[in-house]
Amino acid sequence: MKKKIAAFIAMGLCMNLANASKITDMIQKQTGQATVILKEQPLNQDNNLKLLVLKVNTSGEKLLAIANKQESLFLVVTQGFFTNNDKDRELVAQEAQSIMNYNMTFKTQEAVKKEIAKLPQDYIISLKGKTNKKVFYIVSDPLCPHCQEELRHLDDRLARGDVKMIPIGWMGAESANKAAELYAKIKNAKTDSEKIALLKKVYDKNYKAPTAKQEELTKVQEVVRSLIGKGKVEEGVPYIIEEDL
Repeated sequence: MKKKIAAFIAMGLCMNLANASKITDMIQKQTGQATVILKEQPLNQDNNLKLLVLKVNTSGEKLLAIANKQESLFLVVTQGFFTNNDKDRELVAQEAQSIMNYNMTFKTQEAVKKEIAKLPQDYIISLKGKTNKKVFYIVSDPLCPHCQEELRHLDDRLARGDVKMIPIGWMGAESANKAAELYAKIKNAKTDSEKIALLKKVYDKNYKAPTAKQEELTKVQEVVRSLIGKGKVEEGVPYIIEEDL
């Protein structure tokens, strides 16, 4: 299947199409893959162009593409996308990130969400976004450099939806101490601003958490056992589920 998708991207799929259903028909004819168009959005750079999000039915993976209004041109968007229109650049970057998150987690996200639902609420840091269109589940280790970088984009996440963040102590003793401190203190945070301030403090690479008690470390270990493993969080953290509501 990956070879067919790669061929699909390489061809560029310059097609003479009458409508959106012809797009999916042509993809199936040329690649053997059934697809569906999930979303269409106009681009500001050229009102003759629109951004499409598609889903490959057999694999469940999503693709990002650009088509012209007449749908005589259809191109898959790769990471090499450039425009001098800031709104288009932001739109494409957001959609590309959403698709990457989805493709990394769609096979395991239901299992992970079930495990998250079983966790005590004190272990889940819930933050209210500016809209109720999405929810982001973020499994994250305070000691992980990629997770620390992800935290810097928290405001961007909250601009698009709610966030449910689940810190885990997966990367050794210091990581476990940081997660334990978050579990212990987050329940005393009365506002989202206080929760975010605590996250930034503990996730700071220069911050050293106090040594946690054994009972606190046991809680950390229980969360790790719940979420990490085959069929759940396998590839590492941050593990992000982006769900449309």
